Amino acid sequence: METGNTRAVWLDYLRSFVTLLVVAHHAALAYPTFAYFDPAHYIYSTAPIVDDGRWVGMDRFIGFNDLFFMPLMFLISGLFTYRGLRKKGAKGYLTDRFMRLGIPFLVAELLVIPLAYVPSFYVATHSTNAIAFIEDYIGKQQWPVGPPWFIWLLLAFDGVAVLIVKLSPSFFELVGNKLTKLSKQPVLFGGVIYSLTAISLIPLSLWVGQYTWIGNWGPLDFQLNRLLFYLFFFLLGGCLGSTDWQGYLFKGDNFFNRNWLFWVLLSLIAYLSVVLISGLGEDWVRQGRLSSTMGFFLYDVAFVASCLASIGACLSFFRQKMIQPSEGWASLSGNAYGIYIVHYPFVTWLQFALLAVELPAIVKFLIVFLGSLSVSWLLSQLARRNSFVAQAL
Repeated sequence: METGNTRAVWLDYLRSFVTLLVVAHHAALAYPTFAYFDPAHYIYSTAPIVDDGRWVGMDRFIGFNDLFFMPLMFLISGLFTYRGLRKKGAKGYLTDRFMRLGIPFLVAELLVIPLAYVPSFYVATHSTNAIAFIEDYIGKQQWPVGPPWFIWLLLAFDGVAVLIVKLSPSFFELVGNKLTKLSKQPVLFGGVIYSLTAISLIPLSLWVGQYTWIGNWGPLDFQLNRLLFYLFFFLLGGCLGSTDWQGYLFKGDNFFNRNWLFWVLLSLIAYLSVVLISGLGEDWVRQGRLSSTMGFFLYDVAFVASCLASIGACLSFFRQKMIQPSEGWASLSGNAYGIYIVHYPFVTWLQFALLAVELPAIVKFLIVFLGSLSVSWLLSQLARRNSFVAQAL
């Protein structure tokens, strides 16, 4: 991302950091205390591979991650949208996005993601029959989408952005300028962003249910209750990206210009409130002191606060501490998209290989995370030596 003539390397590195969180999140899903495996219909399991070794620390890591890392990914993606549209025009922009998103998505869904679910099929059936796997994968399991759900949904959101510009060419700049001016009043700015975020998440979640996916769209599946939530962050990024947003949000007394330690502490406190409210809400619903709808509402109220606090912590830390180019971070940044696309099979196969190994859950997690990250990083570097692949990734 460019700011004047200076490349905002911190934003590239932040996007890379979120990719690390994605790999770590998937590596952890085999080891939380709430994990379960459904051998009759493995797609309904909490993860493709579930280990008997569990650790409550994985519960907390997964729960904390889930609150913010995908909204942050959509926000960062949105920051580049308006300038790309203005530079390339609608047709050129969509063509570029199809090359960048559509083709990798198709490759991932046809080749990469099926490989990630082969261990699940084996654990469920103890069969190595390839034809039986394909029939089960497409028919019974309804072609699981896996991590590339983000890619196709981002492409759809790009289409929404193009439509918005067609209908109202000044929309992004108009809203972006209002937001950046509003940032001079930090409390009001925070209240507006919190309110809009809550509106994008809570009503739909209460209507269709928490953590609800469409479920029967195959490789076009997505988390239904968070559709508007993710769209909001993408459009918010688009609006901010049409302005000199860094010059406003990281200046003077603005929230994001506070010391990054303030934001980290705030994010931890906010997450603690989520854990406490979730526990109390379950107890009160069980005791009949609270309806299930009200319990979920209170949880979502805390969820939104924790999400925004964690995003604020990430933005502040990387803006304040990651301002100098780094060879390691630059390599990760250049390969982050490739890592995202190819990491999942390495995660599930390593988890599968460790099922019978007697090791603490945290050790298995570290082996899976570091192993899948290293191999995915190396594979991305090798693949990007091809000019066509490099253009897409």
